[in-house]
Amino acid sequence: MPPQAIERPGTARARPRSRLRELLANLALLAASGVVCLALLEIVLRLFPGLLGEEAALRVHWVEVAGDTDTEGRALVIDDPVIGFLYRPGLEGRIARGDLDFRFRLDSKGFRNPEPWPQPAHVVVLGDSMAFGYGADDGADWVALLRQQLPGTGIVNLGLIGSGPLQQERVWERFGAELRPSSVLLCLFAGNDLDDDRAFARWLEEGAPGSYRRFRGQGDRWLDASPLSLAQRTYLFWFATDLAKTLAQRSRGRTLALEDGERLQLVLPRPGAVEPTDLDRTLGAVLRLRDRVEAGGGRLLVLLMPTKEEVYLPLLGETAASPTAAVAARLAEAGVPALDVGEALRARASRAGPALYFAIDGHPNPTGQAILAEAVKGWLTEQLPRAATGSAAITATR
Repeated sequence: MPPQAIERPGTARARPRSRLRELLANLALLAASGVVCLALLEIVLRLFPGLLGEEAALRVHWVEVAGDTDTEGRALVIDDPVIGFLYRPGLEGRIARGDLDFRFRLDSKGFRNPEPWPQPAHVVVLGDSMAFGYGADDGADWVALLRQQLPGTGIVNLGLIGSGPLQQERVWERFGAELRPSSVLLCLFAGNDLDDDRAFARWLEEGAPGSYRRFRGQGDRWLDASPLSLAQRTYLFWFATDLAKTLAQRSRGRTLALEDGERLQLVLPRPGAVEPTDLDRTLGAVLRLRDRVEAGGGRLLVLLMPTKEEVYLPLLGETAASPTAAVAARLAEAGVPALDVGEALRARASRAGPALYFAIDGHPNPTGQAILAEAVKGWLTEQLPRAATGSAAITATR
C-alpha cells in the first residue's frame, strides 16, 4: 500500500492566499487594460474629432477655449468684487480653436477700443461676447466696422465676454454713465444671458463670496482637480455622453452641409418654456439700465442677437426653440425699442454659402460680423437724426 501524502502545516491556508493574489493580479491586469483602451480611444478621438457628435464637439470646443488664458498662455481675466470679473487691461490676446482664430487688443480699461476713447462718445455698446465681436480680428469685428461706416461718430465698446445684463448694468455704472452718450446699444443674447444672470444673482444673494469665476464654474473650473472636472476635459467624456443621448433617442445635433463644402454643426436647444423668474430677472436689469441711461439724457436700444440655430435650422425645415421671442415680447410691452438682427442674418443665410458662423463655435464669423454691422448701421441711422451735413455720422441728441 502506498504511503499517504502528508500535508504540511499551513499549506491549506496558503492555497486561498495564492488564489487571492492571482485574482487581484488578474483584476489589476484587467483594470490596466481598460485604462489603456480608454487612453487609446481618447487619442483616436483627438486625432479624428469628426467622430464626435455635434453637441460633444461643441462641449469640447468650449473646454479648450473658455479658460483663464488665451491660446498662447496669456492671462485673460481678473476678479472684480462688484462686476464679478473683468478682462485684463492692455492685453494683446489670441484665441484659436479649429476654424476660429482671432487676435484682439484691449484698452487700458480692459475693453476692445482704440485709445484714447472718443470725446464725445455718441454711442456706447454693452453686452457679452456678441458685443465684443468674439471670433473676428480687431478691425473686422462688427463694432469696429460700425466705426468705419459712421465716421465722426464716437463709439465705445464695453462688451464683456461671458457677462449677463446684471453685470452689464454694473459695467455701465462704472465705465459708461460718465460718457453720457446719446445712444446705448445693449446686445441681448437670449441663448445664455438668462443663465448668466441666474448665476450672478445667486452669487450676489450669497454675499458675493470670493471669486465669481470659481463660484460660477467658469475659468478656474478647468484647473479644478475634482474627478468630474478632470473627466470633462476629455473628448471621451463628451463622446460617451453624446452616445448615451443618441441611444436614448435624445440626440440634439444636426449638421448642415453647404454647397461650397463648409459644414455647420448645430445643437438644438432643450425644449421647454422660459422660466418666468429668469425672464423677470433679466428684463429687470434691462429696464433699470434704460432708466439710468435716460436719466443721463440718452436712449437705450436693444439688439436681439440670435443663436446660430435660429439662423440656420430653417434651412433644414426646422425651428429652434429660443427665449428670444419671449424676450422680444416683454421688451415690446415695456416700450423698449429693439432690433432682431437675426432677420438680417437669416436673409443672407443660404446653402450656397458662404457660412455666416463658425463650423462648431456659435459666434458669427467675420462674414456674419459684417452683416451685423450693416444691420445696426441701417437701424441707427433710422432711429437717430443725421448730422446737418447729410453725412452718415450720428449727432448727439441731448
